[in-house]
Amino acid sequence: MVDLFRQYLRFYDQEVPDAEARAFLTARRDAGDSVLLVAVLEPEGNEASAGGREVVGFAQSYPTWSSVSLSQSWVLNDLFVSPAARGTGAGRALVQDTCRRAKEAGAIRVSLATAWDNVEAQGLYESEGFVREEHFHRYAYVTGA
Repeated sequence: MVDLFRQYLRFYDQEVPDAEARAFLTARRDAGDSVLLVAVLEPEGNEASAGGREVVGFAQSYPTWSSVSLSQSWVLNDLFVSPAARGTGAGRALVQDTCRRAKEAGAIRVSLATAWDNVEAQGLYESEGFVREEHFHRYAYVTGA
């Protein structure tokens, strides 16, 4: 999982050592402040009985609160599928499972952001019912911490 997480970070031009990536994922798990889902491909044929399952993708969401709606909301912060497993439906399954779990937890929405040029991901999100925001501008303040 750590290698896959590092591939995701590299996609966003972030190079992080294994130990730092592992510590981040472990901290999220131990604090219980994120929902981490993984996509696993089962090997074909006789290999299936050998237990050669491969983690090929993940989605990490952060439950939060919306003051305006007085309800819980989830942020689908991270979604990544290894290049070799793209087109297998792993990304779609992760998005669908995230939305299902958010709904079961009582969240009124799942929100996300992606790069302007990540049109493949945009197509997936829109095909799953996500609507591009047109009423708000997103801003970020970098603290430098």
